[in-house]
Amino acid sequence: MHRRRIASAVVTATAVAAAAFTYAWHTSAEEAPFRDRLQADADSIVDVGVTGVQARVTDEDGDTRAVVSGVADIETGESVDDEGLMRIGSVTKTFVAAVLLQLAGEGVLSLEDTVEDWLPGVVQAEGIDGGLITIRQLLQHTSGLPDYADAPDWGTEAHFQRTRYDIADTEETLAAALAAGPVGEPGQTWSYSNPGYIVLGMIIEEATGHHWAKAVHDRIVRPLELDDTYWAGFTSKMPEPHANLYHRFEPGGDLVDVTEYIDHDASGGLISTTADIDRFMRALIGGDLIEPAELHEMQRTVPVVGEGYDLIWPGGASYGLGIFRLGFDDCGDGLWVAGGDVTGAMTRAATTEDGEHSATVFSSTELRDSIESGVAQNLSTSDLIEHALCEAN
Repeated sequence: MHRRRIASAVVTATAVAAAAFTYAWHTSAEEAPFRDRLQADADSIVDVGVTGVQARVTDEDGDTRAVVSGVADIETGESVDDEGLMRIGSVTKTFVAAVLLQLAGEGVLSLEDTVEDWLPGVVQAEGIDGGLITIRQLLQHTSGLPDYADAPDWGTEAHFQRTRYDIADTEETLAAALAAGPVGEPGQTWSYSNPGYIVLGMIIEEATGHHWAKAVHDRIVRPLELDDTYWAGFTSKMPEPHANLYHRFEPGGDLVDVTEYIDHDASGGLISTTADIDRFMRALIGGDLIEPAELHEMQRTVPVVGEGYDLIWPGGASYGLGIFRLGFDDCGDGLWVAGGDVTGAMTRAATTEDGEHSATVFSSTELRDSIESGVAQNLSTSDLIEHALCEAN
């Protein structure tokens, strides 16, 4: 989920603006406590330094409750739109995983196929052999592939401004990442790898004859009528309406508007809304997108390991095929969670085991200027999800 490390430069500042509440609520008196708690939890995310928040909860009847807090624009004070679009980052991976599991169910490919079976010679570097890496391992981040190699000045405003409009060649990006060498043997341990999902996007293209984003559209977006879910493509612009995205590159520095940049690959290139993500997660875990056998494979997890994860997910975490399983005190065996972290934005989307209750949270700032602020944002977001999906059921 984390496309960058928690301790990278981010916002610590005080909350921006007062909370606002909108959207469709039941009018019965028993709804008021739930509504008030949801609003208070959204406000708490703003209180740790996030500029704007959307939160949406859907129940087993499809009834939606949504709140917003903070502002969409720190210059004008414009309020957050509860139907605003957001860069969903690595939630894209869950869409990609669903497509591959559909293809597996259709017999087009097998989860045990190797990269070399589909992309001969593409994933070969010192210590790395695509003939030993399976589709399952790529989906589960157990391939041993590294994450992106950081530039010497990565995390600085200079690096962001220099690269924000770059259209990176997929194979060049992959080759540069592989040059860092493996982080382990295939199947040995969990280690998050964005390049692994670039490879999966390429496999989808080989298997279907279409760009990975078209496969996502044809197989998921169109059937579920996710009318506000888009591939970001090679434009830096976001569709309206949207909150501006902000980043603080130095502790105590100014907030920088980072709304515009190019992010187009299969590791994080989609834009969506809380309503669409809620619908997607419910359909996925509810068994409407993939067959039971493939859903079972998706939900076979391995432990999440690595520095910092125990701080942001103290209830424990494991990872299936493109999706997290997170532990919560009041949620029994936990929740299925898709998460996305990109410059200026954080998305968390969760659903219960039966796929009937879901919650999605968009934040238009991601706090990375210190470990403490990053942990605070993650914990406050998790509190909202736990209160909405665990204590309420």
